[in-house]
Amino acid sequence: MTLGFPNQTRNIDEDADIIRFSGHDGVMEVRFLMELPALEKMAGTKSMALSAYLTAFDQRREQIQSIADRVYKRSRKSLIRLSVSDL
Repeated sequence: MTLGFPNQTRNIDEDADIIRFSGHDGVMEVRFLMELPALEKMAGTKSMALSAYLTAFDQRREQIQSIADRVYKRSRKSLIRLSVSDL
């Protein structure tokens, strides 16, 4: 089965420096934690306002989901943390 992203919800956790989002492999939910430094590298900037992180995520959603799918296929875990090294 392929990893899908039917739910477009994403949330930022400022204390943990991550954005949370999820995908589905069939009926199994796969939760993703994207480290803010990884998003900063993708956006080519540092230390954005919280709302800017969400905007940057939305602008790069397809690319992020592609990276998430690639990392998921390697591990098949239900919780995956995406970091700069995954880019």
